[in-house]
Amino acid sequence: MSVATDQTVPEVVRQELRLYLRMAQLTGNDAECARKSLRLSPDDWQQWLAILDDAPMPARPALPVMLRHLGYMTNRLERASRQRSA
Repeated sequence: MSVATDQTVPEVVRQELRLYLRMAQLTGNDAECARKSLRLSPDDWQQWLAILDDAPMPARPALPVMLRHLGYMTNRLERASRQRSA
């Protein structure tokens, strides 16, 4: 995985997770709904949220899988938000 900027992998993951959480909030989804949309167990979800506070990167799901899920779900939430406002 190559990143064109000076961002480290954890910083990119934090940025993507924050974006997903922001979109979930804007569309009226609570944290539990956001967790279930990513198909994460409560423990795995807490581990991923902990990276926002500089915790180590969780092993599950694998980083490429998690980034793919975050991107997909963020896109779906953004599309739903646009359809509601149209």
